[in-house]
Amino acid sequence: MKVRLDPASKRILVALLASPKTPGEVSRIYGIPVATVWEKIRRLQELGLVHMVLTFVDSAGEMRRYFEATLPIDTSEEDVVVEL
Repeated sequence: MKVRLDPASKRILVALLASPKTPGEVSRIYGIPVATVWEKIRRLQELGLVHMVLTFVDSAGEMRRYFEATLPIDTSEEDVVVEL
């Protein structure tokens, strides 16, 4: 199966390839609304491209969830096409 990703999903995936991040961190880096980042991460999880690596409650009592990309992905092309 081939999956063509929209630009926001591609940016999120590339960010998560570099190192695990929270949706809030990705939102700040790329200026994508955090609700959109969550939506895209959930879809990328459904596709098996992203998984949660760490969950904890911080000192302020907020739940922190870190995600990372699961597969090595070729980002050299303008469009990211993932073959599953």
